[in-house]
Amino acid sequence: MTNVRTVTQAGVPTVDVQTTDIVKQWKAKAERLRTQWEQSEWYLGEARASIGCLERQLDELREAYGRLEAEATTQLQEQIRQRDEANWYLGEVRAAHEALRHQLAQARDDVEVMRRVVEAREEDVDVERARRKAVEADLHALQRHGERRSSVRTHRPDMVAEVRAPDGLLLFHGCLPNVSLTGLAFVTDQTVDDVPDFVEVTLHVPGIGRPIEGIGRLVWREAIEGIQQWGCELLDLLPDSQRRLGDVLATAA
Repeated sequence: MTNVRTVTQAGVPTVDVQTTDIVKQWKAKAERLRTQWEQSEWYLGEARASIGCLERQLDELREAYGRLEAEATTQLQEQIRQRDEANWYLGEVRAAHEALRHQLAQARDDVEVMRRVVEAREEDVDVERARRKAVEADLHALQRHGERRSSVRTHRPDMVAEVRAPDGLLLFHGCLPNVSLTGLAFVTDQTVDDVPDFVEVTLHVPGIGRPIEGIGRLVWREAIEGIQQWGCELLDLLPDSQRRLGDVLATAA
């Protein structure tokens, strides 16, 4: 504690204060402050060390980020190059596909044209084959049956005939090998079990309007190589139908 005394010097009273305790208090306080300062310096050193470590880590992260950014940039450029190359190849493939599709369409058109030509040729061959077989049948019939025709037969490729049985069964539909005012011949590839004696004949000729209709009689039949060849005599034609048939036959080439 502080010692305070009152003394009289030269008749004047004074206060004598001994500062020993005060000094001790200040020294203790200074010691605490020094201790706190040292602790603060230690914490500051630790903080500086941590900051230095963090700065080094930050530098390492920056370097790693720079490397990753460079690698990512390189990879991105490579992907862009590959994408452009793929787009170019895709364009080439599309162009080749379009050219191939066009060629395929052209080939299909050519095949269709050839198919139609072949069908037309097959029809011509069938007509010629039917004519040949009909001529052979006529010749064979002449040789076997002694047939004598009262009129000359001719071939009209534009004439389409229908020959039906009395019950409506269609025996023949198509182009006739030959026809005349008194008869006609036709060829079928089917066998008729019950052959009628009389048939209904309808002749369609372009440019004459109504078809020519009449009654016919089957006078002979021959089977050659699976083909049925028929000879039909025209018995009953109306005067108008007979006249129109005569005009058609007269203009035949």
